Amino acid sequence: MTKFEKQIEGSALTRKNALGWVNWGLKNNYPNLLLDLYNQSPTHRACINFGVQSIIGNGVDLDSMQMDGTQVIPNYAETWDDIIKNISLDYLIYGSFALQIIKNNDNKTFSFWHMPLDKVRWSEYDEDGQITSYWICNDWTATGQYPPFQIDAFDMRDESVIERGKPYLYVYRQYSPAMTYYTQPHYQAGIKAIQSEIEYVNFDLKTTVNGFVPSGMLVMNEVETDEERQAIINNVTRMFQGSDNANSVMVTFRNNVDETKPEFIPFSTNSGNINLYDSANQRTVSRILAAHQIPNASLVGMPDVGQTGFASEADKLETAYQLYNKLTGNSNRMAVIKTVNQMFRMQGVDVEVVMKPLSFKDFDDDANVPERTESTDVDNNDSNNIEEEKKVEE
Repeated sequence: MTKFEKQIEGSALTRKNALGWVNWGLKNNYPNLLLDLYNQSPTHRACINFGVQSIIGNGVDLDSMQMDGTQVIPNYAETWDDIIKNISLDYLIYGSFALQIIKNNDNKTFSFWHMPLDKVRWSEYDEDGQITSYWICNDWTATGQYPPFQIDAFDMRDESVIERGKPYLYVYRQYSPAMTYYTQPHYQAGIKAIQSEIEYVNFDLKTTVNGFVPSGMLVMNEVETDEERQAIINNVTRMFQGSDNANSVMVTFRNNVDETKPEFIPFSTNSGNINLYDSANQRTVSRILAAHQIPNASLVGMPDVGQTGFASEADKLETAYQLYNKLTGNSNRMAVIKTVNQMFRMQGVDVEVVMKPLSFKDFDDDANVPERTESTDVDNNDSNNIEEEKKVEE
């Protein structure tokens, strides 16, 4: 069963730690909870992935920028398309993203590496109200096994005093009301709906495995100790159940030995729950889409029912996508690309980043091309043979 802290429903509460960092969440695991939502809610994950795709479009348009790509390589292992995709995903999940910056040996250029935001924690503000360092840990739930280490912030530093070969951390932070340190994701108001969908998914799983409810109740005679009761329950479970029907039998005990012998009472299912939860789940999906400001479910690959009045599916999707861009897509893209532009300038490249636009009409030309199959080729060959035979006869 999915279990989340009650705190996930509200703000990402912070608490100062005596060791120097500021906890993110009551147990310092708020990013992990947000990541769980992304991994377990199908609709929420689809919305996040769509938002990332809308930011990266069809990749960096080097042709429009009149560049061949060699001038702006972020590091020896990745391209800017890779970096933009990673920081966009963090930005949409957590509301922030981070880049590790290292000055190269030439003492002029820099290398940029994506730093997963769930591994980052803030230091406290200094007397000037600035964050001058951050803390990194591979697993903040096991700081004894993975000791956190401090890293200087790049944000407020003059590039001329940056040491060669030393890593710094740049963190993009958007404004979040009532948040002193960390940010809130833009879908914050939809978190309860996301949690609800996860529970509906779990309900469906239990429905499939157990037939909606326990299959019956086995009533046993009185047992004096809890240890004996548990031993009997374990034995009954092993005898009557397989791994696919775990815990589908309810076991209870009589009050005294004078009562009748053990009996099995079967349970009947209530099929009315199906329609009840199906309707509730539909409302939940609508709320998740609203939290992400996605105007049409088809944008994230979900079916869209009803008459829309558009001449084609492509027109409907294109109109919905343009509306999404005006609501939130352009703002998200600007936050990411503005940072990348800053990194370009650090490399001495004074060129604005241009992304190839994403369009839902891209597949129109392909849709008009007839699909060639082996049978079509055979038919064409047969037709050619018939024509040749006619010419021979003439």
